[in-house]
Amino acid sequence: MNSGKSLIAVEWGTLNFQEPVLQQLHEYWYRKRGTRTLPARPDIDAAEIPALLPYIFVIDVLENPRNFRFRVAGTHLREALGEELTGRYIADAFPPDFGGEVNAIWNQVVDQKAPVRGWGDLWVPGREFLKWEGLAMPLSSDDQSVNMLLGGIAFPHIVYK
Repeated sequence: MNSGKSLIAVEWGTLNFQEPVLQQLHEYWYRKRGTRTLPARPDIDAAEIPALLPYIFVIDVLENPRNFRFRVAGTHLREALGEELTGRYIADAFPPDFGGEVNAIWNQVVDQKAPVRGWGDLWVPGREFLKWEGLAMPLSSDDQSVNMLLGGIAFPHIVYK
């Protein structure tokens, strides 16, 4: 149970990444935005960023009521957690306290139409000693309302083959 202490540290505005893959993903999103407020999902081309794909997740933003569902979750996330998140909602993917914070932060990304960097301890019970750094960025099909999030997550101390 959360003792009132925030489980996720966040940074808005100038994002100071520790993980290069997240910096690269943020730069890619920014380039794809061009002169628009927000890029759209079709602007994101997996063939242009193959080295980043294991770290990427794509979230559907559902309305009435607002909810978030993993459309795609990269292999880095799946291997770190030991489970697949694709197709799952926040409430099904994360413990309640952590999921509540994710929900609040992603709602801010949607409402502010701005990227956010987050970091903290892994939310998996018994694995809290592992650290993570993440990024969530808005996507829009009409350059007005946010209908998806493009994100990335890295677990710095997990090395994959």
